[in-house]
Amino acid sequence: MNVSKVSLLDTGYISGLTKAYIANDASLRPFYNHYFDIENFEKAIEERQKYDINRVDLFEVLNQQHAPFYDQFTGLASTVELIKSQNTFTITTGHQLCLATGPLYFIYKIASAINLCSKLKKRYPQYNFVPVYWMATEDHDFEEINHIHIFNKKITWNKDVEGATGRISTAGIEQFLNEINQLLGDKVSDFNYFAHVLKAYLSNNSLAEATRYLVLNLFADKGLLVLDPDNNLLKDSFKDIIKKDILDQLSHAAVTDTIKQLVDQNLIKEEKIQVKPRNINFFYLKDKLRSRITLENHIYKVLETEITFNEAQLLQEIEEFSERFSPNVIMRPVYQECILPNLVYIGGAGELSYWFELKGVFDAHQIYFPMLALRNSFLWIDSKQSEKLTQLGISPAELFDSIETLTAKTLKNMGVEELLFNHEEALTRELFEQIKTKIAAIDATLAATAEGEKMKALKSIEMLAQKAAKAQKNKHDISINQLKKIKDSLFPEGGLQERYENILWLNLKFGNNIIDQLIALAEVDKKEFTIIVS
Repeated sequence: MNVSKVSLLDTGYISGLTKAYIANDASLRPFYNHYFDIENFEKAIEERQKYDINRVDLFEVLNQQHAPFYDQFTGLASTVELIKSQNTFTITTGHQLCLATGPLYFIYKIASAINLCSKLKKRYPQYNFVPVYWMATEDHDFEEINHIHIFNKKITWNKDVEGATGRISTAGIEQFLNEINQLLGDKVSDFNYFAHVLKAYLSNNSLAEATRYLVLNLFADKGLLVLDPDNNLLKDSFKDIIKKDILDQLSHAAVTDTIKQLVDQNLIKEEKIQVKPRNINFFYLKDKLRSRITLENHIYKVLETEITFNEAQLLQEIEEFSERFSPNVIMRPVYQECILPNLVYIGGAGELSYWFELKGVFDAHQIYFPMLALRNSFLWIDSKQSEKLTQLGISPAELFDSIETLTAKTLKNMGVEELLFNHEEALTRELFEQIKTKIAAIDATLAATAEGEKMKALKSIEMLAQKAAKAQKNKHDISINQLKKIKDSLFPEGGLQERYENILWLNLKFGNNIIDQLIALAEVDKKEFTIIVS
């Protein structure tokens, strides 16, 4: 295995607010708390300890959700027990309940959190650091998670669903699993992870339960905890904030003001804003129902239903059934930080961008704003691809360039110089200027004719240069097509490999120990894109 690294800023895939954050741009500093750096954790821990959380209820929920796995994973119960201690802090990442873990960056997020906890424990041994995967069980966009890509084929679980995805029954998922099984063919026995996938969905009743089972089987022995926040006890810890935010519309005012500041300071263009606040940033949640709450004429209405509340009724509903109030993208981070002793949230570039819009919301509710870290990214190149790239003279780091740039580099590496006719163009211009001067002396109206002929000649030179370049390229079509094939394979549909491929693909291509390799290499503090040739 050969590992190389590229600065995230040099890949061309990081932009906007996240790019400014990685570069430690001073203009962005008012929009977060502590800059993510290992040396800044002492201050962060000291500040975090000033914000109380309900560790008793948190432990009870985590214990209840993990107890079925205690016999299977030695040390899991001890990890949950650590949550009771005031010296224990979490490093959190979150994601939707993607089937079979979905795209690779689902895995990369968790590997990043586990690696960071290990590194922090060495640097600050007096504290405990626990990685947490926050399951987005209350999300309701099933179409975003109901498929995976493997071997250039999209496999989809077609199912009519309503409400929160975590509550979806796994009944009827067999066809989806069978399609994967058929695709793997005689190699199915080589897939350690496919066995976990099968058991996860066939032995659990809901998508939340299946996802917890699958993720724990991949990561529990690394110290990971998996939290389902769709829980009445956890929501009770959050209900005062639910009431205040709905009645006073604090988040709407805070985010609106922050967005204005970001736009006014040219940190972001208005059309690039990640999330726009609503007056009420909560959904009403029941089985097969997750609909927005709106306010009209002093009446709170649940859209697409006949459910309404006046203010007194709404407050009573929150008090008695806090679990029915589901935060949207703006309030979900506040909920997370309200119930976890969290120091860092690890997310993708888009996630971090919307977190920068939320600092005012945290301040308004007096909730600790965590450090933000950009998850690790990886590019996996197999030995055959690497060998061909070497022959073409292309380094792994250069793969982030456009195919046009790579083609030009390849041709040059093969000794094909770009045909330039600069000298000939200059001579042509000079010749026609001489001709124009002579004939203008005879008849001034002929100068325009001479100028037109000059432009025709220059156009002819340009056309000949293009034909010559095409002829050169045609002579090396096989190599260029091989380059394009590799580029398309490593950057599917023009995007990053991690946003398309699944862990099953990685398992087949690179072996059954890839989880350990990923965790070892997932150093979020380095702010680098990792390229692995294996």
